[in-house]
Amino acid sequence: MLHLEYRNSLYDGSIIEIKPDSDCQIPGLRDMLEHNFLIENPAKTFAMKMKAGEYDYYPEDMVAEEAAMANALAEAWNWTGEEKGGQPVANVMMILCRLMQLYVEAVLEKE
Repeated sequence: MLHLEYRNSLYDGSIIEIKPDSDCQIPGLRDMLEHNFLIENPAKTFAMKMKAGEYDYYPEDMVAEEAAMANALAEAWNWTGEEKGGQPVANVMMILCRLMQLYVEAVLEKE
């Protein structure tokens, strides 16, 4: 079963559950996750918006803040730590795994 939950506040949000009826459906579920649940790298999205002129009329400090946030999030698309900007797109499970890794590293670094 895949259970994804998103909440804007304590009582709002959506829940997605995917439960295969049998073990033989698991490869199809894996394939669906790998190819259909893709998320674009926020740094790529920011760069495309910047190139299209969507930030032309925003204050420079606001654009810099948006760029910093996009670059920080882009670390979740960077598997090796050596890729400049990370992968352009990745499936949600790979991103989730990478975010958990980054979180654990950040917590352990604070100790």
